[in-house]
Amino acid sequence: MTKSAEGKVLNFDHLIFWVANAKTASSYFITRFGFKPLATREPTEERPVLSYAVKLNKVTIVFESPTTVGGEIAKDLAAHGDFVKDVAFEVQNLDELVRRAKKGGAEVIKDISVEKDESGSVRYAVLRTYGDNTHTLIDRTKYKGILRPGFKPVKEDTINELLPDTNLMYIDHVEGNMADGTLQDSVSWYETNLNMHRFWCVDYSHDLVPYACINSASVINQDETVLLSMNEAAKGLRPTSKASEFVKALGSSGVEHVALYTDDIVASMRNLKARGADILTWPPTYYDLIREKLKDSPVRVAEGIDALQANNILIDFDERGYMLQAFTKHVQARPTLFIEILQRRNHRGFGAMNYKWVFEAIERLDSTADKEIEEKMKNTNLNSKA
Repeated sequence: MTKSAEGKVLNFDHLIFWVANAKTASSYFITRFGFKPLATREPTEERPVLSYAVKLNKVTIVFESPTTVGGEIAKDLAAHGDFVKDVAFEVQNLDELVRRAKKGGAEVIKDISVEKDESGSVRYAVLRTYGDNTHTLIDRTKYKGILRPGFKPVKEDTINELLPDTNLMYIDHVEGNMADGTLQDSVSWYETNLNMHRFWCVDYSHDLVPYACINSASVINQDETVLLSMNEAAKGLRPTSKASEFVKALGSSGVEHVALYTDDIVASMRNLKARGADILTWPPTYYDLIREKLKDSPVRVAEGIDALQANNILIDFDERGYMLQAFTKHVQARPTLFIEILQRRNHRGFGAMNYKWVFEAIERLDSTADKEIEEKMKNTNLNSKA
């Protein structure tokens, strides 16, 4: 008798955003981030939801909006605004994984179900995770269609013929912010229910809580292709934490950002700006600080610090390598979800040292401004005495 395959998470499959207007939200990701229209699913009387799916390389996002007043989506939108509702995983041995999750006490929103069309069948189940978020577990080994049954392909948007490619390749990680005191329970949930394990990160060897104002932990799947990071508030040098600010804005724990990987972040950021993406900027003192720190480091930055500065890219490094990251501003009305653009060069962290370095850069900027004001005051005094 052959032993059945272990139940495990294989890859990110897609993300589901619940939004007020799926058509315009998907269009924003097409024009600003370079996604391509993939498919739509029209509402029905049984399922009054309009879905627009977009794709860029290995990243698929489905935007869903209600077409009636009542229903779960409308309720959650009133509570949270636009947000990431579901992070879907392609899985091996769905039956075993769901059995494990039930045994572990996970809340099963939808038990194993089957959808079919002329392209085959998809088996899936839905589990509730932190906040109002869910994970759809998908077995699509018997499906050859475009996404899922019910979705119909759509034409390319001509805007992408006019604008440069962004080269965003796949999801590096998804990061969530947790309500106070729930971080460790959330980590244990993934270990117990989804056969994942804690991920050791170089960031966790530093005491960065005073600067980041967060405690962090991460989990990763068996094949190390799905990385999830989680934070909760901690006391630090600022009066509030980004985690607590997020939870207040969203109304619950939830996904704070999605990190998209590129193998040429300078070109990606240049092209994102050309497409009108709204990018976070940093004080010039940050790059002065980085130039100083790199003088004593064996790391050589192939991209050059001038190119990083011109494109608002941060760098975190140690003796083995470095990672580059940039961030968009929030992509919806509430200050919750944003997108991270990421490139790694032998570095497995999340850029935690940048909390400290940006903090230092702002202090240096304030110090420079104070000196300039002081100098002006001296000159004014000298002139008045004259």
